Amino acid sequence: MQAFTITTLGCKVNQCDSSALLTLLGRLGLSQARPGQPCDLVVVNTCCVTAPAMRKSRQAIRKALRQSPAACVAILGCYATYHQARLRQMLDELGVSSHRSLIAGHHKNVSAKLGELIGQCSTIKCSTAAPGCENLHSQQKHPQPGAAVLHETPANLPARRNQAIASQAVGTTNLPLVDKFAGHQRAFVKVQDGCDAFCSYCVVCYTRPRVTSKTIEQVLAQCRQLISAGHREIVLCGVFLGAFGRDTAIRKRWPANEPAMLPELLERVAQLDGLWRVRLSSLEPGDVTERLLDIYASQPGAAPHFHLPLQSGSGRILEKMNRQYTPEQFARTVETLRTRLDRPAITTDIIVGFPGEDEAAFAQTLDQARVAGFAKIHAFPFSAIEPTAAWRYRHEAPKPEVVRERLERLAELETDLAREYRRQFVSETLEGIIETTKPAPAISQAMTDRYLTVQFPADLPTSQKTSQKKPGSIVSLRIDSTTPTGLSGTIER
Repeated sequence: MQAFTITTLGCKVNQCDSSALLTLLGRLGLSQARPGQPCDLVVVNTCCVTAPAMRKSRQAIRKALRQSPAACVAILGCYATYHQARLRQMLDELGVSSHRSLIAGHHKNVSAKLGELIGQCSTIKCSTAAPGCENLHSQQKHPQPGAAVLHETPANLPARRNQAIASQAVGTTNLPLVDKFAGHQRAFVKVQDGCDAFCSYCVVCYTRPRVTSKTIEQVLAQCRQLISAGHREIVLCGVFLGAFGRDTAIRKRWPANEPAMLPELLERVAQLDGLWRVRLSSLEPGDVTERLLDIYASQPGAAPHFHLPLQSGSGRILEKMNRQYTPEQFARTVETLRTRLDRPAITTDIIVGFPGEDEAAFAQTLDQARVAGFAKIHAFPFSAIEPTAAWRYRHEAPKPEVVRERLERLAELETDLAREYRRQFVSETLEGIIETTKPAPAISQAMTDRYLTVQFPADLPTSQKTSQKKPGSIVSLRIDSTTPTGLSGTIER
């Protein structure tokens, strides 16, 4: 049996795709290589949302080839869509011929292309008796629309986007359902893919343009499979999760009398037997409706954790970003969450140094963060990506030294806000799922429904040494104090 490795960069949706690829390759008779072990197939699922993400993707490819220089190489994901020509040049420079390599972005039939690569490479033998192989060979004989080779570059992405939207076989839609997230207590389920909202800084609308969703029954079937495999927590993911069940992410194009499907999906998943918690990966203010909040208030299985990307607290900058909300709408959403629910965890993303951001605009971002009382802030420096709209006015961005100083100020505020949020749970009892148990030092870690990590002694008295110590177990934890990054406590039962 031949070995492969998968390296994943970027978002939770990419993690879902990589887990599906792992399932596919396992069904084809391949085995995942142990850490440090040379392998026959290298798979890198790339990201291009920022320039650093592209650089890390290239570094991951080089690192994998240093470890397995004779391996076949499959480069997938957004960067493979964004700049195939540059990646092809890099592989040529590394001595990896097209015969043993594949660059397939989201506009390709990934399953079929992987099957072709496996068939081409003499180091990997794919038996037609292996489950799934027959389907792959069939796809190779009868290629689907959209599978033609095109050397993508940033310049031809807009034209490629139109072709992709018309295609019926786009990207990873034909990958198998994930059987299990090995080594993880939390499982991710991709319920929606694609975005056409065109935030001015974001290249994803070019690399994942076609808005698609699974049906509720498909999602429930996958969730049941993951629960039966031992997962007690599930995260529902999407590129634009609020567009679940829609054919566009542009809100003004949604029929006014058509109810959102996301609340129904959340409710039905939250009611599944054997599930501890379900959480939504990311929302926007417009997604937080009364119907959604009713479900959070009535379903204990719905985790009160909301990731609401703010990006900027300036109305002027949000408009320039082409975001679909105002600072006032964002603030009202946060206030509504706090009114309806008990101390929900609200986390966010903020872009620092967007073109046109002056000191007054950044001060508005800090003010919004203080009012929101974020439990966590993920801060990113602006990254100009061709051919986004922001690329055209990148010269208006603040100088790098100004951006660094603002990032430092935001990091200081984030530390204070996160500490204040965690502090209110000291002396209370929280429920959590054990993620890790380490003998040395004898400390275990659990995650609460509000996405707070709790460290606690793993070496319990003999009378308490039960199965609850194992990863995946649900425990009640008495919170004793805060830590620099989380909480510290002890098991109550």
